Amino acid sequence: MSAVIQDRIGLEGALISLPPQIETDQLEDAVVLAPLGSARLPPGYSGITEHTTPAHAFLEHATSILFPVLFVPNVYFSFDRLYELELLWLTGLAIPLALVLADFIGGLVHWGADTYFSEDTPVVGPALIKPFRQHHIFPRDICTHTLVSIVGNVCILAVPVLALCLYLLWVSPHGLIAFAVLCTTLMAAATVATNVFHKWAHQEKPSPGVRWLQRMRLVLEPGHHHVHHTAPFKMHYCITNGWLNPLLNKIGFFRRLESTLHSLGIKPTNTKKTCDSVRM
Repeated sequence: MSAVIQDRIGLEGALISLPPQIETDQLEDAVVLAPLGSARLPPGYSGITEHTTPAHAFLEHATSILFPVLFVPNVYFSFDRLYELELLWLTGLAIPLALVLADFIGGLVHWGADTYFSEDTPVVGPALIKPFRQHHIFPRDICTHTLVSIVGNVCILAVPVLALCLYLLWVSPHGLIAFAVLCTTLMAAATVATNVFHKWAHQEKPSPGVRWLQRMRLVLEPGHHHVHHTAPFKMHYCITNGWLNPLLNKIGFFRRLESTLHSLGIKPTNTKKTCDSVRM
């Protein structure tokens, strides 16, 4: 540990315990100091209070309200259309398909946020890249976030999709459209819920109901997700339920994708999985 960090510990406050995976050359960026007189925070918590702009906060709250308003009619009218066409059996296929697609999309976004861009990238940097990378250093911070702060960014993207789905149901009588809308709506719901499942996987004392869902592997299981937080931090990116992780790991999906992008001149910008902005 550098003399600078030692001096800061002695003069300014208590050093928050850091996860064991933090490399020595990351300590200068990873150290966060609790205020003088405050209690030492448990491992995995930073004590950082996240802030957002009023405009972004408004979007998060508005779309978090609009999402269920659009979700319900999409599910109802797609079910109703499939029932009329005697295709209701397709719902049995739509549910697992939606969960698998949500797991894959969440994993793809997670991998991209961990591997490419930076915290200073316009738009996605503060909203997506920074939270993902801070999470690697302070994984339990997610347990302190409000529901809107957890699902808000995804709702901003999901609400226009659900609005389009409702429009397609309105203008088209085809059963294939109803099935596609049902799959998309359920996938959007699972994607919105992904960070809730992710939060549960980091909670120290989840509720009995949550533990049951985790044991059944219906949502992300803590032990399964822990692999992602273990060196070399290049596996288990899917965090909705983690169903796809064994397959994607086995075929080296994300490494192959990185190689393909590298051949096109797109190189990873975060090979050490670090975060540049983790100070109070």
